Amino acid sequence: MEDDRDITWDDTDLPTATRDTAQLKADMDRWGYCLIAEALPPDHIVVIRERLEEQAEAEAQLLADAFSDHVNAPDSNNQWVSMLINKGEVFHEAIDHPMVRPVLEHVLGPDYILSETSAHLTRPDNPAMALHTDQWWMPPPVMPGERDRPAGEITRATARQGPLRKADHLIAAPMVTQTMLFVSDFTEENGATRLVPGSHMTGAQPDQSVPHVVPSIAAEGPAGTIAVWEGRTWHSAGPNTSNEIRYGMPTLYAAPQMRTLKNFTLGTKSEVLAKASPRMKQLLGFKIWSGYGASGDRGATWARPGDETPGELKL
Repeated sequence: MEDDRDITWDDTDLPTATRDTAQLKADMDRWGYCLIAEALPPDHIVVIRERLEEQAEAEAQLLADAFSDHVNAPDSNNQWVSMLINKGEVFHEAIDHPMVRPVLEHVLGPDYILSETSAHLTRPDNPAMALHTDQWWMPPPVMPGERDRPAGEITRATARQGPLRKADHLIAAPMVTQTMLFVSDFTEENGATRLVPGSHMTGAQPDQSVPHVVPSIAAEGPAGTIAVWEGRTWHSAGPNTSNEIRYGMPTLYAAPQMRTLKNFTLGTKSEVLAKASPRMKQLLGFKIWSGYGASGDRGATWARPGDETPGELKL
């Protein structure tokens, strides 16, 4: 017997790719994800893909850890190309896309920062990734007197799992939001990102079994589409049963209080930073937010390297 807390959907009612900002926000609220149509034109996608293919091939040959990460299945042959901020200006427009901004502000507020920007190459015969959320580390809310879950002890394996049902208790707010630029066409066959509509309302993490034990949908669409989902939404990379590589550019954004997945203030190359706009520097975490992110200058707006700030002083 169906319960009003059960999360179900009719395929005809799910988000479709649109450029209507109001609809994108409504889709995020209801389903936990949305799809931005024609975010980047075909000629720009061609340039991004050529740069990405070149970089991925070079890293595969030159870097010993090119296929090493903590997300893919053990038998995966996927490849991540990380820190795209350093690997070509062609990626920068996707990092701060004008149609993405209002959706991010709707979920995270106006002062979000960049947490990661990378590329994910899903190769033929690659298995599905386990369903997960992007804020598995969030301690669950508790009632006064209940035992808190110490935030520092939570791992992907020990995060609280639950069924695909709307929570009957308080749930945490979204603290991160992910985008995925389709650098190639995304199809069910080539491993398109899988999403569980409405799962952002569960207040729990998904079962880690592969194949997945709950239904999901493939975020399909032509190259140039951007999928956006918030940090509580269950998702994964799908299995690639085609004979082609699926090229995607995932970019993670976080509330300004958060520690980022990639350390951009340390890892951004000096030549990239020298040409970065104030807007890009803010995304990279160099702008101080309510005192957070400061590097020693009281009242400063921007963080500076330690070598440029006062050290041990004597009169």
